[in-house]
Parts: sequence; C-alpha cells; structure tokens
Amino acid sequence: MLVEENVPLATLTTLKVGGRARYVLTVASVEEVQEAVAFAQERSLPLRVLGGGSNVLASDAGFAGVIVRMQIQGIAYEEQGSDTLVRVGAGVEWDVLVESVAQRGLWGLENLAGIPGSVGASPVQNIGAYGADISAIFESALVFNSLSTETSVYAKDDCLFGYRDSVFKHNRDLIICEVTFRLLKQGTPQLGYSDVAQLVRDGVDMSTPERIGAAVREVRAKKFPDLRTHGTAGSFFKNPIVSREVFAKLSSSYGAVPSFPAVNGIKIPLAFILDRALNLKGFRSGTVSLFGNQPLVIVADVGSTARDVDTFAREVEKKVFDATGIVIEREVQSL
Repeated sequence: MLVEENVPLATLTTLKVGGRARYVLTVASVEEVQEAVAFAQERSLPLRVLGGGSNVLASDAGFAGVIVRMQIQGIAYEEQGSDTLVRVGAGVEWDVLVESVAQRGLWGLENLAGIPGSVGASPVQNIGAYGADISAIFESALVFNSLSTETSVYAKDDCLFGYRDSVFKHNRDLIICEVTFRLLKQGTPQLGYSDVAQLVRDGVDMSTPERIGAAVREVRAKKFPDLRTHGTAGSFFKNPIVSREVFAKLSSSYGAVPSFPAVNGIKIPLAFILDRALNLKGFRSGTVSLFGNQPLVIVADVGSTARDVDTFAREVEKKVFDATGIVIEREVQSL
C-alpha cells in the first residue's frame, strides 16, 4: 500500500479542480483495502474511495481525510454455457475491459465503449450510454464494508439499481473491490439509439462487439473534450424523467421532443433542452462553459476552481428551471 500526504485532488480528478487530500492511499488488493480502512479508523479520519476520478467535483477546501485510490487489477473469464462470466478487479480501467471482452467476441459492453473511469465505479452510477447500462449485464460484486469490516458478495437485486443510481451511491461504507459481469457469446447489436442508428444508416459495419465499440468511441470523441487537455467530468447532469403532462407541455412549446420510456415517466435528453430550447450549447461564464458539441458536458479551463464549476452548474440549473419548470439533477458527485 502506497501512502502519500497532502496530494492535490486536481491531479486525481478529470475536472482538474480541488484542494489537497490529507492522505491518499493506493491499494492493489482486498487486504490493502482493509489496511486502508484501519489506517483511517486509527486516526478517526473520514474515508472516500476514488477510481479514475471522472465523475467527481472535488472541493477547493480539499479533503481532510483518507482518499483510497482503487488499483486492484485482473480480468478472469469463466465459461457458463452460452454465457461467459468476467470477473474484474475494481481498479481496471473501464475501457480496457470493454476492449478486452470485445476482442473475445463477447456481447454486452460494446455500447459502453470509451467511457472514462474504473470498473469499480461503474456499478455506483449504474453507468450507461447509447441504450445500454451496467445493470443489464451485472452479475455480482465483491464488497468490503468499512463499518463492519466484513467482505460479502452483492447480487444484482442487492444493488438497487436505478437510473444512474445504486445502493453504493448512498452508502459510502460499501467499497467495491471486484465486479463480475455476465456476457453473451452470441448477441444482438443494440442499434436503436439515435447516434448509433445514424452510423448504421451511414453504412458503418456494426456486426461485432469490437466494431461497435470502435464506432462508439469515434462518436464519443466528437461529443466530449479530450481529457488530456480539458478539465471535464463528462456528462455533468442526468437526463430528466418527466410526467406525461410535462412532456406534452414541452412538445407544445418546442416541437418534437426526443423521448425514451422510463419506470416513473418519460426520459428526455437534457441536451435537447439545453441546445434546441434554450440555445445554451457553448454557453460560457468566466472560465467554465458547456461543450460546443455536447451541452451536457461542463468544461473547466485551466485555472478554474470547484467554486467556479459549482456556480456555473447552478446557473445552468436555474435557466432550465425558469424555462421549463424541470429540476435537473447532477450526475457528478461532490467530494
């Protein structure tokens, strides 16, 4: 276990903002996770787990506790009839996993190609893109409870998955150390999402997981800024789920509004509201802006602070509410 002190959080998160963490402990095994928890408890310090830092807004005040950087590696395959179980260390880079299973011809993760972050963080947000999400292929997770100091296996039903939601998002005592996915040896391409369907119309070969993954990465590359040169957390806001009445009102005001069925109503793309309804694509205030190619994405220029990002996000939230009455939620978590 590597122990570091007074580490700038801006170097650990893709938004590239935030103060310093008192301690950063890099762990590479379940045993080291246990050691890190004991380290924090002995000093009566709060503890947070950080993977790739791609969905986090770190405070300018820093974190006066212990940040656990998850680096548990390993990908193992187990054949089960027409399925393959893929057991993955929580510290594996997400897109490394997606590419690995695609090269084996396994179906289930291809539409999620190009998403930044780590495997351990994927169930927390129930990450999703282009008509797919983690809950559909999630089998189980090996979880260490920092409160009880016990390790247990969480099945799908234990995780309480929802839209960008899970039990892990609300209980920070639960530390995901390993995730197992159930993938198909023979699958059917999911090509209904608009951007993916357009690729098919353009004649792009979408016949295998590897080709779909490559095509999705190209789409994402146009819609999201380069993490090497920009501070961003990807999609900053969730797509809102509205009632039929609200949807009818939006359609009356703004014409044909794209929509997707949801458990509690109708999910609409927030990008449509920000762009077509409010003309906010590329909107800027100071050093923070909405990305020109995808208004769901907030971009922080060099020198921005967490306060700058938060103030800007609040301004966007207010504009949406004033125009539509919709209260939008953040996908990004505060640290």
